[in-house]
Amino acid sequence: MLLLLWTVLLSPFAQAEQGPYMWGVGPTLNTIVFPSHPTDFPDEAEGLGFERTGFDMGFGVHAVMYMREKQRFGTHLWYTAGSGGYGSPNLTFEYDFIGSSANNVAILAGLGGGFGAQRWKNEAGDKFKMNTFIVRTQGSVNFKTKRNCYEMGLFFNLLLPAGSHIDFAEKGVADQDASFKVYPTVGLEFTAYFGDFTPPKKGRKGRRKKRGGRR
Repeated sequence: MLLLLWTVLLSPFAQAEQGPYMWGVGPTLNTIVFPSHPTDFPDEAEGLGFERTGFDMGFGVHAVMYMREKQRFGTHLWYTAGSGGYGSPNLTFEYDFIGSSANNVAILAGLGGGFGAQRWKNEAGDKFKMNTFIVRTQGSVNFKTKRNCYEMGLFFNLLLPAGSHIDFAEKGVADQDASFKVYPTVGLEFTAYFGDFTPPKKGRKGRRKKRGGRR
C-alpha cells in the first residue's frame, strides 16, 4: 500500500524523466533523543498517572526516489512504541536536497510533512490519545554502493494535534477532551536501502545506459 501510494504521487516526475535517477527502499529504525515525550501533558491529563516516554523505538519502511542528482522525494511509514504505554503510527512525505557528495558519501537536508497518532496509557488503563499533523525537517549523511545505501539522520518533528482526549477505563465515566498543545520531538534515524544507486551514464541514450538496467 505504501509503495503504491508513493508510486502514484511520484509518477508525473518519473514519466517526465523516463525513470528515476536512483531509487531505494528498506527498513528504518528511529528513536526520540530529546526531549522526553511529551515535554508535558495538558492540564486535563496531569495527575492521572500518565508518564512521559523516556525510551522509545520506531520501526518502519523508508522509500526514496532520486529524480535528479541533487534532489529526491521520499516517504516512510513507521510505528513507535515506548515506556509509559506509548504507541504511535506515522506516515510522512519528504523532499531532500543533496548539498555535497564525494566518494559515494553525500550530505542531505530536507523538509516534510504527514500525519499520525499518539497514545499514552496509565496503570489504571486510561488512555491519552490524539491524531496529529506532522511538520518535519531532517538532515542526514549516507553512503552508497551500486545496490545499497546506508543513511544516518537527525530529524525534528513538530506534532500538531487535530484534537486530543482522554479515554477513561472506568465504566460510566465519560471521555474528556484535552486542551491544545504543540509537541516537538528531536530524534535519530537509521535506514538501510536496497535498490539501484548507480547514476545513469551521460550520453545520447541517457538512462538506458545504466549498467544492468532495464532494456
